Amino acid sequence: MDFEEERRRLNPLYGIGLFLIVMVLFIFVFAPLQYHFGMMGLLLTELGLLAVTLLAVRFTGQSFREVFPIYRPRFGQILGTVLLWAGCFLSVMLVTLVSMYFFPEGFLDVSSSMSSMFASIPAFFSFLIVAVSPAICEEAMHRGFIMHTFRGIHKDWVAVICIGLIFGLFHLDPYRFLPTALLGMGLAYIMRKANNMLLPALFHFINNSLSFVSSLGASSVEIEQQSAQLLSDPSFLLLSLGSYLIIGFFAPILLFTGSYFLRKSSGCLKKYSELRLVLTIVGVVSLSFLMLIIGYAIILLNMDTAMDMENIQQFLCLIG
Repeated sequence: MDFEEERRRLNPLYGIGLFLIVMVLFIFVFAPLQYHFGMMGLLLTELGLLAVTLLAVRFTGQSFREVFPIYRPRFGQILGTVLLWAGCFLSVMLVTLVSMYFFPEGFLDVSSSMSSMFASIPAFFSFLIVAVSPAICEEAMHRGFIMHTFRGIHKDWVAVICIGLIFGLFHLDPYRFLPTALLGMGLAYIMRKANNMLLPALFHFINNSLSFVSSLGASSVEIEQQSAQLLSDPSFLLLSLGSYLIIGFFAPILLFTGSYFLRKSSGCLKKYSELRLVLTIVGVVSLSFLMLIIGYAIILLNMDTAMDMENIQQFLCLIG
């Protein structure tokens, strides 16, 4: 069996194997580094992920160009990626609020520790560590080597779901497993359709940048205490969920439009019958209006149980 044939034999077990090795390293090496060195430990973790991934590519005899395909993206691909991120962001916010309704303490504990860690070093360096390094290092691992090992799976939805679940497990946070898994699926979908590492890296960068900027706004101890008090109240969470359902009216439309631009610019847009296209658009619009109606219903049913006008004003500031 020649080298090229041996290279084609790579299967998902290699990607899962790398993931398991990284998890062991995280427990015994990366987690202690983050515990003792904070943000610098986080940077070392990201660099460690990249190093392990590059070693995996080297030892399995893969082509770096095939594992990490990088091309100049087309405008439609960039536009589609940004729209898909916006749709995924709104969807993830809805899933997060539902999870917070059942597990508020877990989310508050994690958010508080992350905010304090970000504030431990100058904002510029925190931004590089939080937004830039994961867009390079984590994408190299997940949408690079691991997803490369899933290329033999011909059904896109199977590969996308598997990569998303691995990405959710990678963060080792049961409270945020589903939100991060959904983000991972969005990233995997973009990579599967465009086969360009720059696009999921852009998605990852935008998402982490927004999270970082949001953490700067919540750095005040007073605001964090108010948020913790409000987020622990079920009526506030329901009001937040209703509000994001109203805003989430745009999520299905953004996801559909982003997918269209991405696939069209990538040359993988399938031709469907006019009837199927019309039914798809009707389904997307119907889902959007259903979210809008449910959102308004939740707000109307819970507005009378809101705490008081001061907390309602805080609620409006937080969702804004």
